[in-house]
Amino acid sequence: MKKETLHTGKNIPDFDTFISNEEKHLFSNEYKENKAKILNEYGKEVSMKKHYMKVAIAAGVIVLVSPFAVNAAKGGELFQRIWGNVGREDIASHEEILEDEEKGSEIVVAYPKREYVEADTNRAEELIGENISYEPIVEQIGDTKLTILSAVYDSNSAVVEFTLEREGGVKALNYSQLDNESKGAWFSDESTFWFSFSESGENIYVDLEKSTPEKLYCYDYIGFKSTRSSLLLKVEEYPCERGTFLYDDVKYNEVLAGTIKREVSIPLKKDVNADTYVNADGGTLKISSLSITIDRKVGLNLVNTHDPWEIYYLSVRYKDGSDYLVWEHEKYEYFDDGTKRLLHAAETETDNSSYALGRTNGELVIVFNRLVDTEQIESIVVNETVYTVRK
Repeated sequence: MKKETLHTGKNIPDFDTFISNEEKHLFSNEYKENKAKILNEYGKEVSMKKHYMKVAIAAGVIVLVSPFAVNAAKGGELFQRIWGNVGREDIASHEEILEDEEKGSEIVVAYPKREYVEADTNRAEELIGENISYEPIVEQIGDTKLTILSAVYDSNSAVVEFTLEREGGVKALNYSQLDNESKGAWFSDESTFWFSFSESGENIYVDLEKSTPEKLYCYDYIGFKSTRSSLLLKVEEYPCERGTFLYDDVKYNEVLAGTIKREVSIPLKKDVNADTYVNADGGTLKISSLSITIDRKVGLNLVNTHDPWEIYYLSVRYKDGSDYLVWEHEKYEYFDDGTKRLLHAAETETDNSSYALGRTNGELVIVFNRLVDTEQIESIVVNETVYTVRK
């Protein structure tokens, strides 16, 4: 069997999924799901006919539940599970061999090193405690109950905590440890619905320690395609399972009349503050406790400002001398004669982000896998370029 290597870190695109925007090839369902995700991550508008067809719209029933005890009263469990190391263990860089039946080959999937740190719950409360909305929203979608438990945002990104419940077992999502290590959970062919947040890309992390087959605890790390001040959940509810029509235009047309679309507004509080940093050439980035948004057009000398792989090193350096290595990988320069030159060596590939989204304007949004204390930052290093706070 032929073997090919595929890097599957959250910041690394699966380039062979860009073969076509048309869903007429006999690719596996997982292949198509990943393709749609990658296209979404790059902020591209995918010309899929179903997104332009008229569908029946029904008003969703929203049940407002009285706000429950805030995170501080729970001993900081929210902070530890979403931005800490509760329910998570450090992961060494490793490879998994997956069979590609369509190609008749094996794919060696490379997973990067990931590290998690304990959250300082008191400091986290000081940083973002007042910015988190604890106003639960309950949506009944067929036989599955979706509950939005909390949400926080910084205009470029958001993090949402939610649960999915279904008697007999939740079947809407495909999820696993390896999915958590790559691009997150994805909707299954057995699901009769789909949802996502408007004008964004996302990575759904399923808390395997806390979840049960009938109730999944999920943390959604979201990057916005452009600066936003609202959070809308888009829901599509189908009269049958997705797998019966998703990859067949004719069958999809047959179920249009029974498809329901709705949008649900997610309550938000004031956005988390973001500070602006600059490099020597005037290039800027914005960083909050949740995420960093880098303008890749100025001061980085990138060949392709839309390719996340061009950013091979990103580190937040603190005043006490410690640092948060967000990600690092080897980078080569390739020449027409087939030779290459090493530009940056990395002992091991590392990805300590929760999600990365490349915007069409050249910006890169990276959602962190821990809370960053913005008041303690000394500088930020992107590749070889140093950024310091704008005075």
